[in-house]
Amino acid sequence: MASSVGHESLLDLNDRRDAFLYRALELYFAAGGALDAIQPIIEKVYSQNKPRVDIAVGDVLYKLAGVGHAADIDIIQAGYNKLDDTKQKLAGENLHLSR
Repeated sequence: MASSVGHESLLDLNDRRDAFLYRALELYFAAGGALDAIQPIIEKVYSQNKPRVDIAVGDVLYKLAGVGHAADIDIIQAGYNKLDDTKQKLAGENLHLSR
């Protein structure tokens, strides 16, 4: 990740949080989520007590496993595919820059 987003961004909780929200919404959209359903979900989340980050991460992983199961995909393999794709893109950029 440091190679693709930079070391400073990797350590910046705000950057990581915002990037995660973007990708979470992208997944919601990809899985058929409706735009008009987002605001009620936001209101529900913010009407509750703020959870600890470790608890929230566990909840996300649990729900992500459910989405993967429902979509019949291996979420671990999807992660490896993303890492491989990122490595290939970075290698291509480095090859291009070295010319």
